[in-house]
Amino acid sequence: MEMIIKALLWTYKKTANGEHEIRLRLTAYKDVKYIGLGYSSLPEHWDEANEMPLPAHPRFKEIVKEIVRLKEEADFELRLARKAHTSLTPAELKQKLQKTRNQSVRKILEFFDKVIADLEKEGRIGYANVFRHCKAMLSNFLGGKDKVFGTFSKSDCEQLEKYLLQNVPKESSISHYLRTFYRLWNLAVEEGIAAKELHPSKYIKFKVYRKFKTSKRAINFEYIQAIENLQFELGSRLYRSQQYFLFSYYARGINFIDLAQLKDKVHLRGDELSYVRSKNKRAYNFKLHSKAYAIIQLFREYPLQSDGDYLFPILMKQHDTPKKIDVRIDSALKDLNEDLRIMAEKIGLNKHLTSYVARHSFASNLRSKKVDVGIIQGALGHETELQTAVYLEEIDDTLVASQIEDALR
Repeated sequence: MEMIIKALLWTYKKTANGEHEIRLRLTAYKDVKYIGLGYSSLPEHWDEANEMPLPAHPRFKEIVKEIVRLKEEADFELRLARKAHTSLTPAELKQKLQKTRNQSVRKILEFFDKVIADLEKEGRIGYANVFRHCKAMLSNFLGGKDKVFGTFSKSDCEQLEKYLLQNVPKESSISHYLRTFYRLWNLAVEEGIAAKELHPSKYIKFKVYRKFKTSKRAINFEYIQAIENLQFELGSRLYRSQQYFLFSYYARGINFIDLAQLKDKVHLRGDELSYVRSKNKRAYNFKLHSKAYAIIQLFREYPLQSDGDYLFPILMKQHDTPKKIDVRIDSALKDLNEDLRIMAEKIGLNKHLTSYVARHSFASNLRSKKVDVGIIQGALGHETELQTAVYLEEIDDTLVASQIEDALR
């Protein structure tokens, strides 16, 4: 029975970025199976007659290469079966192709591309960028040449550690790169293309989970009040930036990426906020501080509104794919941090004021009021006190000094 193999768009369902999956269809009479290629496309970027993306597709070359490779693999397996005087069902051919496909992505940089593509398909653009930056670092280390997982030796691991120590100025950045590389290796182990016993963490001495002394980001509550007391015109960007920063502070240090994507009818029930943090995918559900809730009420009546039903006028209806959302949030965050620099000057703050200062200040100021570390840990949504300790290291020494004074009387 002849097997018909065709590349097509799965138009019955859209992916998170508004595109359609590209699949390979295997048909033998009425028996049909599909193989997802891990790529997607808009209909206007797809050439149905030739079963290929159009050159306008941003990933045209790699998709064409994958389609051609899979079709050649399928043809080889079918010819092999005929030579053995047997035949393959679509299900059997699919199983063989999936096995050879996993085996084909044996190189480290190639696998980075696969992981990045999968994350983007899921709409996790920020996390995809984390892997993209790590890939760029590793590519520089390898001189632009890819390397098979199985040949990345103990010597390579030691040289990588040396390269990072010589070329990456911050220990926290080295830790970040290594954690991402270790995560990639773990994923490769799960897919059977890397050996667990060759995991680079066994040969690299640098400890990625130890605490690093970082520059202090938190500011005292007096400065938070000073920012609150600044007067800006209601319709100005400075006014909105002021409110975004204060909302983040009073809403338990909510990240700007998550703040921008809040929707009134989706994430709010009265004065309770419920959302999933983009960074760690953990669910947060808590009663808002009265000042945070007041800011929400303010934006419900604010002259500028989002036509995409977002709580704050940052994202609009036109930002309808993960990539568009990511680009818009990145632009808005730059505007916010630019405005925060102006505010820092106005209140006489001799410190780099950014959106992330709100989260650190929330934790630090709670601790300065002698709130239990366990409560702060719960409020921040940290899994361990070790994570919380990174924030609390920034507490001004006056608290430490006063507690020592009281304890030793």
